[in-house]
Amino acid sequence: MIIPTLNEEQAIGDVVERFPESYRDNTVNIYVVDGGSTDDTVRIAREHQAEVIQQRLNGGKGDGVRQAFNEVESDYYVMIDGDGSYRPEELGEILDPLLDGEAEHVIGRRREKDPDAIPRLNKAGNRLFNGVTRLTTGAEIHDMLSGYRGLTDYSLDYIEFTRPGFGIETEMTFTAIENNLPIVEVDIEYLRRKGESNLDPLSDGWRIFKTIVWSIRDMNPLKFFSIASLIFFLLSVYPLWLTVSQYLRYDEIRDTAPGLLAGILVIIGVQFLVFGMLADQVKTLEKRNRDSGGLQS
Repeated sequence: MIIPTLNEEQAIGDVVERFPESYRDNTVNIYVVDGGSTDDTVRIAREHQAEVIQQRLNGGKGDGVRQAFNEVESDYYVMIDGDGSYRPEELGEILDPLLDGEAEHVIGRRREKDPDAIPRLNKAGNRLFNGVTRLTTGAEIHDMLSGYRGLTDYSLDYIEFTRPGFGIETEMTFTAIENNLPIVEVDIEYLRRKGESNLDPLSDGWRIFKTIVWSIRDMNPLKFFSIASLIFFLLSVYPLWLTVSQYLRYDEIRDTAPGLLAGILVIIGVQFLVFGMLADQVKTLEKRNRDSGGLQS
């Protein structure tokens, strides 16, 4: 169990206490990754026999989780928030698909027991982000921001961790999709958190959105740059129409500004398309080299 925390003294003791010592003949070891709490989170976690990992970098939740994965050796990992919003008793729902070989990555799809457990703004953002993910990747993911998830040691070799803070769940999901890791979503209960939230809906929402955009770019550069190119081509239509209509009406172009703007937009659109083609070729070559390296080893 990996539990990232920051000032979670109100909930961490109860969360740690409610986990079983073992599940299906697998020992459950609990690691609390503390990101610099100024309250009694660390003391309470140790009193409940959890091993505390002091986060070395100041990059928020993402760096804490990455450090834990580097320091803890296990065949299976389960990640859960330490704020009491998830039920430790549902550990089996997360672990069973991993232990049964049905998945390499399991996401707990949140079902609110309290309708106000997730603030409305966060809920709207969650729907938007999941919708964009399904649209751009084709993967049936409905709660990629869930903090209760499990993964195998094998899957860690294919998951990249570069984003700090609350972008970690987004990055884990996208890299799992990109590498065709079997993903399963299971229904879990979601409760009102204990204590104040460390999530800022605006700044963290913007960080998550950027992570999604960059992940789409890295996952399918041709699609990403082609969409960007199409946007600039569409923007050039109106000033181009103004230029053509001038010529048809007056047999000359009296105002060159719309034509210049249309030309600039078209050039940018062409550049984005070329970028996409080059990036896609580079990604294809990298994949071939990686696959051939894996076959040789």
